Amino acid sequence: MDTTYCWILDSGGAGRGAWQGGVIYEFMRWCRANGSFPSITMGASAGGYAAADVATGTEQTVMKGWTYWGTRPAGAARTKSRFRAHLHASILHVMAEKELSGVFAPNPRKKLLVFTTRVRRCDQKPFGSLDQLRFSLKSATRKFPKPLKYLPEGYQEDPTIFALNLPPEERSEYIRPLTRRNYHAVIEASCLVPLAMGAPLEAEALAEEPHAGDRAAVFLDGGYALKMPMRFFAEDPRFQKLARWVEADKTIIFCCDPQGWLWETSARLRRLNALPGVLRALGENRLLVLRPDHKVEAGFLCMDSAATMRTFRRGQEQAERLLRSEGVRRFFDSPPRA
Repeated sequence: MDTTYCWILDSGGAGRGAWQGGVIYEFMRWCRANGSFPSITMGASAGGYAAADVATGTEQTVMKGWTYWGTRPAGAARTKSRFRAHLHASILHVMAEKELSGVFAPNPRKKLLVFTTRVRRCDQKPFGSLDQLRFSLKSATRKFPKPLKYLPEGYQEDPTIFALNLPPEERSEYIRPLTRRNYHAVIEASCLVPLAMGAPLEAEALAEEPHAGDRAAVFLDGGYALKMPMRFFAEDPRFQKLARWVEADKTIIFCCDPQGWLWETSARLRRLNALPGVLRALGENRLLVLRPDHKVEAGFLCMDSAATMRTFRRGQEQAERLLRSEGVRRFFDSPPRA
């Protein structure tokens, strides 16, 4: 039986996302040539965008995206949020008809999961500019010690996953189909940190069918509610069936944290590295965690095309070293568990 591979792509903004892009570009080339290309990809924010790149089936999508990033499309500088305008234009440019055909080609084994966060005020009032400011502050303080983090109260934050080839029986309020109709909007929503990247998206932009819980809700960066899925998938009743559906023999996590920390959410309240299941998978050579081995040059909101491409190239160089390393070769060469 063929070994099944899952790739989990981490969030990291435009900076570490460029490093990740360089790494996955080389891994896609090598894995496709060696029969170990992933049938399952997933991620939040820049990681969700990267997972969608991989799902097109060609590393040229990754190159197309990062060579475009940092350019200045006409009119973008005149908009209220240049970064948001460029993000929107980038998704439409990179995920054009050719790439969409690759993603949505008939292949029931392919599974692409893009994480978003559905946010509602507990008082059911509309999500406004002050709410955006609060979630922007939550993101800005994510690296602070826990007592200093800003964690706004009065909100319901639900991980909401959009999945390609999702069987009807797996669908729920929190697990929804990813389709040609909502594809671009889902990727955009997954990347949206309020203020820094513009306003969140209204539910109507993503919903294939209405859900009662979407009333007065908005969708924004997937990392707020779900960045690394190990605990959610294993423990949360809403996602246990999904966990079985996306189960793979081997998993690679492309971790954008230079220390290799697997954070459950972008708030960095809980690390998952020491979970028994994670340690067991690492020990059994079923899990491989890759992280930057150097300081990543490009920053979170980097729009400098030269810095972006230097970061991308250094990711490529690291991937080339990794693919020659004993640990990575052992991961691919060892048979899956019986």
